[in-house]
Amino acid sequence: MGRERSDVSSVSSVNSVSSSELRRYAAVIRTHACGPLLEQVVASLKAQTWAPARIVFVDSSRDPAVKERLLRLGEVVTYPDEVFNYSVAINVGMAAVAEPHALLISAHVRLDDPEVVERALSAAAGEGVEVVYWRHAASGQPARAVIGAEQFDGYNGLSNACAFFPTRLVKERPFRVDVFSAEDAEWAAWFFRHRHGRVMRVDDPSVKYENPHVNARKTINEELAIAYFAYPRNRWPDKIAARVARAVLALARGRKDRARMHWEIGTGLLLMWFRAPNGTSRYF
Repeated sequence: MGRERSDVSSVSSVNSVSSSELRRYAAVIRTHACGPLLEQVVASLKAQTWAPARIVFVDSSRDPAVKERLLRLGEVVTYPDEVFNYSVAINVGMAAVAEPHALLISAHVRLDDPEVVERALSAAAGEGVEVVYWRHAASGQPARAVIGAEQFDGYNGLSNACAFFPTRLVKERPFRVDVFSAEDAEWAAWFFRHRHGRVMRVDDPSVKYENPHVNARKTINEELAIAYFAYPRNRWPDKIAARVARAVLALARGRKDRARMHWEIGTGLLLMWFRAPNGTSRYF
C-alpha cells in the first residue's frame, strides 16, 4: 500500500461534489490469478452500501482457466500481449469504464466494513474532492485528511491499492508507462502541479491490505521512483547521506538485509544525478 507520513492539511470545505454522482462508479482490479483472497475482495465490494455498478478485471495471466473464474465474478479485460507494466494495466482497465468514476483497487485489499466507501465519499463530497484513497489505519483509529500541493511529501499523495478517481481525468491524463514503480505518486504529483487538485486520504481499520509479497525490492523500487518521478527533494545530498547512515546503523545492529536495502536506495539516489534509474514493473 506504500509508506506514508501523517501530515494533514487544514483545507476548508468548498462547493460540494454531488454525492449521487460519486455513487456511479466501476471497480477496476488488476490481477494475474484468481484465488480465495480475490473472491473475498469482490465479496467485500459487492457488500458495500455504495457498491460498484460493475467490477472489471484486468487479467494478465493469459490463462483461460483464470479468465473463466474471473468471469464468474465480473467482467474481464485481457492485458495486451506485451511485457507487464502496472501503468498499462491501469490504463487498459480505465479505458473500459463508462461510469463517471472508478475505484482502482488491488486484488489484495479487502474492505471489511460495508459502509467504508459510503462514509468516505460522503465526506469527500462535502469537501468538493473527487480523488480519494484509503489505507489501513495502523493506529486502529479512523482518520481523514485533505492533501494538496503544499502537504505533498512524495508519499501521501495517492495509493492506487485503493483509490477513487473521476474517469474522465485518468483518461485525459493516463498513468505514465515509463514509471516503473510508485506510478500513483507520479500521477498525484502531476495532479497537484498541473490541476491544483486536492486528494482525500482515508485511514480506516477495516481496510485490510493482505499482499504477502511485500519485500525489500518493492521498497527500493518505490523509493527510487518517487525520488525521480514525483518528489525530487528525496534525491538531495542530505537524503542520500541519511540513507547511508541508516545502512551503517542497520549493519552495526547486525541487520544485514536492511542495511543492504538502505545502501541500495542511497546509491540509487546518487546515481540518479547522472542517469535515469532502471526498473521494471512486476507483481510482488
